[in-house]
Amino acid sequence: MTDIYERDLYGMKFAILKSPYHKKVVAACADMLGIPPMKLRRILIENLDMMMLESLAVRYDSWLERGDKEGGIKREIGYELFTTYIPIISPDVMENAIQESTKNNSNAESGKKLLRAQVFAEESE
Repeated sequence: MTDIYERDLYGMKFAILKSPYHKKVVAACADMLGIPPMKLRRILIENLDMMMLESLAVRYDSWLERGDKEGGIKREIGYELFTTYIPIISPDVMENAIQESTKNNSNAESGKKLLRAQVFAEESE
């Protein structure tokens, strides 16, 4: 007999992310990072528990209002969004992305490229 805690919760987590507002949040976050929404959904399901997924939209809205107030590169790549509000990227990796962007004339795209390569396992161009 399998205890409930040992079951695969992938289906239940995916069902949470299928709600209309969650879809919008996932699309906005995926667009910010330049990755397909399904790839972001997979990372969210693998790394967050069900309570965190349930509050995903509220966490995103809180970040929009209160997060990364200084703007600039941190706001463009979602530094606090993906390290604090929706914690799927470690602060160390995010710092590397900030440094990469700063090295390339404050171009946020180079930092996003680094995030895609390190966190979302995409090939560098």
